[in-house]
Amino acid sequence: MGFRGRMLAGALGALLGFHWGVAKAADVDMAEIRRLALTPVEHILSGTHFVPLSDGDYWVNIRHCQKPVVVLFYANHDERSRRLATLARYLAQEFGNSIAFFSYPVNTGARAGHDYLARLKKKYGLTKVPATLFYDQESTGVALERTAYAVPSLIEYRSPNLLFWKTYHQMTRDYIRRHILH
Repeated sequence: MGFRGRMLAGALGALLGFHWGVAKAADVDMAEIRRLALTPVEHILSGTHFVPLSDGDYWVNIRHCQKPVVVLFYANHDERSRRLATLARYLAQEFGNSIAFFSYPVNTGARAGHDYLARLKKKYGLTKVPATLFYDQESTGVALERTAYAVPSLIEYRSPNLLFWKTYHQMTRDYIRRHILH
């Protein structure tokens, strides 16, 4: 098979893999996702495994958790935060027994100011909101309870576009299974 044939085969494989990932996540009702994405983040996360955090209890909860940790930083009425919260809600429903899910409300409005973002960067390493931080002491080899500042295993700033929500959902589920729950 020549170069063009290998490229075509690779492209078809990627396309089929993309389609397969979408089909596996087809059990998600996108009408419900769209409806939820119009509501405040606090409403989206209500009734889930998410536990609210504040500056006062952040490090205590993170350091003493025996499971991998996900922390969602959000602005309650921000569109990107709401889309991310819909994804986080479904992930918490599926992985809530294996992963600890925490939420950190940055702002009750739609945006965090520059001064507040500077404080978040200094305290937690964030550069923008919404953000998702993953802490996993096993994969990093860091004992969180022994450090003054724990560096997250991963910081994610992307917020899923509703058009590609199912694909993003499936890719995130696969990542969690392969890299966090291994």
